[in-house]
Amino acid sequence: MMAAEWQLDLFRPGDAQGVADLYRSVYGEDYHVKSVYNPAQLIAMQDSGEAYRAVARTGAGEVIGHTAFYRSSPPNQDLYESGQLLVRHDWRRSMVAIALSKFAMAEVPRQHNLGQVWGEAVCNHVFTQRMCRDTGFAETGIEVDLLPGEAMAQSMDGVNTGRVSAVVVFKAYGPSPQTIYLPPVYAGQLESVYAGFDHGHCFAAGDQPPPSDVVTAGKLDIFSGVAVTRMTFSCIGCDFADCLAGYDNQAANSGTVVYQVFLPLTVPYTGAAVTILRQHGYFFGVVMPRWFGGDALFMQKIVGQPNFSNIRLYTDRAKALLALIRDDWQTVTSSTAAL
Repeated sequence: MMAAEWQLDLFRPGDAQGVADLYRSVYGEDYHVKSVYNPAQLIAMQDSGEAYRAVARTGAGEVIGHTAFYRSSPPNQDLYESGQLLVRHDWRRSMVAIALSKFAMAEVPRQHNLGQVWGEAVCNHVFTQRMCRDTGFAETGIEVDLLPGEAMAQSMDGVNTGRVSAVVVFKAYGPSPQTIYLPPVYAGQLESVYAGFDHGHCFAAGDQPPPSDVVTAGKLDIFSGVAVTRMTFSCIGCDFADCLAGYDNQAANSGTVVYQVFLPLTVPYTGAAVTILRQHGYFFGVVMPRWFGGDALFMQKIVGQPNFSNIRLYTDRAKALLALIRDDWQTVTSSTAAL
């Protein structure tokens, strides 16, 4: 696809240095994923299927825009994250970002047979959220205070107003039938959320205790550069409380500010884990579709006061999700303060 002064294309090895230079022009050296500054790593990720990219180039071959689909946190390696949409500052008044986003959403999944895509649309502006809505994503949750404010402010030539939240968005290219077990405390909220996107699910009660012979299986990822810890529990056992406490201690010792937990919604024991999490200050984050292959419930805990006042949202659905999240944060905070 070509405009008068630029063209859109899938990533080629010859673009790698230009992509690295683009990240530096937007973020300086502060982008939290350091591999984007290494042209050889960008090429290797494309060759291995770790990431697929699309770019906008000038007629002279300069990379002025970029977006990517990449494997990130989900244990489901077939679920690619869509993100890292960048446009060089001197081209931001053009149509590059809109055209590149639409081109990438149409061409990259088709070229590389991607069946499901998720993303994090930042909330310090609404442009990315608008692009996600316009390209068929559904909002399914909000990650409160996900990113430090400094780098995000630099990328927008703006003022640092504190940590930046992100709307979780999801798009499927086909159904994935599954039974969603609803934790009792969130049954009504989850039914409301799922009403907005049907990708092949039905509901059952998630109110059973974990079997006494099942041991919790989890994975701890500490992202010290952004002060975020992610705990992914693939199996909920009778020792969940002890496992959570151990992970919480490791996260606290690393300087974590944002704690995130992912629980399978396709087993009937999730409600028991939710009760324990809420007792430890975790609140609703909503749904991460196909995180494990099946869907995940996302919960979160923030050190200090969440930066709710600077969350900018584009759609009524996202605003309704934030209301659910903020209400639950207030309930959980009041309950834990009374202990």
